[in-house]
Amino acid sequence: MGHAAGDADRGADEREGLMSRIVGFTLAAAAIAAAAPPASAQAWRTVTSARQTHGERELTVDVQYGVGRFSLAPGPAGTLYRMEMRYDEERFTPVRAYDPASGVLRLGVRGRHGRGARINLGDRRRSGPPPTFDLALSPDIPLSLTLELGAVESDVELGGLALRSLTYRTGASESSVRFSQPNPVACGELAMEAGAAELHVTGIANANCRRVRFQGGVGEVTLDFSGEWRQSMDADVAVSIGSLNLRLPRDVGVVIRLNRFLASFESAGFVKRGRTYYSSNYESARHRLTLDINATIGGVDVAWLNR
Repeated sequence: MGHAAGDADRGADEREGLMSRIVGFTLAAAAIAAAAPPASAQAWRTVTSARQTHGERELTVDVQYGVGRFSLAPGPAGTLYRMEMRYDEERFTPVRAYDPASGVLRLGVRGRHGRGARINLGDRRRSGPPPTFDLALSPDIPLSLTLELGAVESDVELGGLALRSLTYRTGASESSVRFSQPNPVACGELAMEAGAAELHVTGIANANCRRVRFQGGVGEVTLDFSGEWRQSMDADVAVSIGSLNLRLPRDVGVVIRLNRFLASFESAGFVKRGRTYYSSNYESARHRLTLDINATIGGVDVAWLNR
């Protein structure tokens, strides 16, 4: 009983922490927007920046972008990175800093004259097209990648990248994250956080990560575990308010440990033992997926995929 209470308290603390980060980010964005000059004072500029590889064996990439449209895809062989950004140069300046000694690449925008420098927000006005940030990264170098996105409409293609680890955080957004090709290297962890968001993640098995962590605030989330399975996987999933759609391959053995409050769950295709749900092929499957799910208000839906 004490262990269960501890798990519940920890889950509540994690959800409270996530919502606090969302509120803080939203208030910061609102403060900058309130201080923005009239739309007529905008001075839009487009900048392009690129760098070739020079024998790097690994790379840490930190991307921060607050408001607008963001896209990411693998770049051509021999390219360390290539970015094209449209922004208001009167208020923001691009960040493109690379330290060859440490192998750390930082990309994004910051406020001019120190304003908003720690928030790294692009600026989206009601009139005219939004800011944009298009990024391509090396497909040849193993990456430890962190993406921190705010109120951003994002299209992220990670298939074709060599990912050692991935951290993906987004606020109030509509996001699509795809692993359309198998990751050529082993990935330790895929960690994702979403605030008030509609998030679709497809081809998770192609990421080749041993562990997956997802924490969601409010919205609709789809986690699609299709792709090439090369190892078994553990996934911790927490959703506060909204729907969680799971897409699971039929030939993978699945076990779900579910902790829910005012959340529905359709258990077709599972055999229940105590509070745990097992797929019918769990014992015989070559690869297994262990899902620990905390769902507060909403529903958990499962669809089975044929491969």
